[in-house]
Amino acid sequence: MKHVGTQTIETDRLILRKYEMTDANDMFQNWVTDPEVSRFWGWEPHKDILETKSLLSGWIHEYTDLRTYHWVIVLKNTLQAVGYIYLNEINEADQSVSVHFLLSRKLWNQGIVTEACKSVLEFAFNTIDVKRIHSRHHIDNPASGKVLRKCGMQYVQTTYMHYPDCEQISGNYCFYEIT
Repeated sequence: MKHVGTQTIETDRLILRKYEMTDANDMFQNWVTDPEVSRFWGWEPHKDILETKSLLSGWIHEYTDLRTYHWVIVLKNTLQAVGYIYLNEINEADQSVSVHFLLSRKLWNQGIVTEACKSVLEFAFNTIDVKRIHSRHHIDNPASGKVLRKCGMQYVQTTYMHYPDCEQISGNYCFYEIT
């Protein structure tokens, strides 16, 4: 694998880029305070902007590692940050990564995450030279499964996952992959 870090990616409607501290207000307004958006994640909705800024500061610091692939999703027509997509679970031995994403509820069902995910998968295969990309979604979040299938990922299995530090996200997960 050839690690290059988070690079800017443009699609028809989106700019995927590194986070900047100025994204804090958009994050606070568009997703980190929404309990429906955080429902399948291991974090509680943010109560104040300082919490968001602290999280953002940590994410920005991670860009010093070229194995960090974490994009904020920005709409080209408004230049507003509306979600994120990232690669993690990097496995050098089998040249694989996982992909995960989140989007403001105001923009669900508009193909935005599919557009972002397709471009990130292409980046992972063509730039980083990964051989396999996998992902999963909670069984109660079938919309994420639709995104993964639209991006060419194949269903593998459903397995129960227990998260002792965050019971709210324990449950059955559907696993997907693409090579």
